[in-house]
Amino acid sequence: MNAYLIGLLIGDGSRYSSKNGRYMVWLDQNIRNIKILEKAKAILEKLGLNVFLYSVSNNKKRVLVYSKKLFLYFNKVAENPTNFFISLSENEKKEFIAGFLDAEGTVTDRVVIYNSNKELLEVIKTFLQNNGVSCNIYRFGKIYGIQIYKKSSILILKKMIRHSVKLSSLSS
Repeated sequence: MNAYLIGLLIGDGSRYSSKNGRYMVWLDQNIRNIKILEKAKAILEKLGLNVFLYSVSNNKKRVLVYSKKLFLYFNKVAENPTNFFISLSENEKKEFIAGFLDAEGTVTDRVVIYNSNKELLEVIKTFLQNNGVSCNIYRFGKIYGIQIYKKSSILILKKMIRHSVKLSSLSS
């Protein structure tokens, strides 16, 4: 499975199984993040899935697939995303972070990756720090965020996870 896609799904993905045996996995994004959905759609199509991209509202779009296999895989990963992340290779971890950042991140003069799963953020933080990225975890109400504010660390992050749609738009 594509680690970037799983990072996206763990961040912003949803899943549902109906009583009549339909298994759905989807990802919603604001219209300004359409490139993220287009990338997810391309990955899903490469996996041989029939993908639907459509508007949910005036400013929100959705990528949806009907797939029992993807549903079950996503379900298993979502049970313990921390262990899943730890099990990835170095390159897969970078791809996962790229997807997770695209789903849960904000890029301004700093980069913040938000999530309520502090344990997952802790292992991501350790991985980033081991790769030269200076970062800390802060609490923002009920959620947490890995904050990267040093320009030198943002540049390292950008090189490390060049698969991120949000970071690729950041000028060097």
